[in-house]
Amino acid sequence: MRLRDHLRRETRALHQRTEALLQHLDIRTRAGLDSFLLVHHAVVMPMERRLAASDMTRRWPFRLTDLLVEDLEERALKPTAGVPAARFEDADPVGLSYVLGGSRLGSRVLLKRLAGACPAPRYLSRAPDDEIWPWTLSLLNSPEAAAAPREDVLQGAEIAFASFADAVSLVEAPKETIHALAV
Repeated sequence: MRLRDHLRRETRALHQRTEALLQHLDIRTRAGLDSFLLVHHAVVMPMERRLAASDMTRRWPFRLTDLLVEDLEERALKPTAGVPAARFEDADPVGLSYVLGGSRLGSRVLLKRLAGACPAPRYLSRAPDDEIWPWTLSLLNSPEAAAAPREDVLQGAEIAFASFADAVSLVEAPKETIHALAV
């Protein structure tokens, strides 16, 4: 079984849980799009740092964090502390790349959802999504990925998916606390 198929099968439940958590953010509204960008910044930033610091021969060549920072600055949003970088220290970079690369596949759907609602953020409109998934597939089919222990790669992917859930909690928790105090 190919590594990609193995990861897809083994992380299906986590993937569905992550999508469900993010789907409640209505990106057609200012608040929903703000939360979406904050959540992604909280995860993508430490993941990209880990990928840049890895000893992978095929390092993550994209800078999604830069696009997110520009979007947050333009919207006058202060990012959360983010998912702790320590979580990713031992995470396999191939597993992280699988989740991060795969997360970009839905950007076209999200852009359609935004049509006419508000200006599309750079993170969705200017990311090289047509390059990211092919690069990810190339990595997954590389000798480097084939040599990596599958359980390590799977654990890296699981950490990445779980981190999106944690980021939703980091971003949404202050709002829930405010609403609870108002009751």
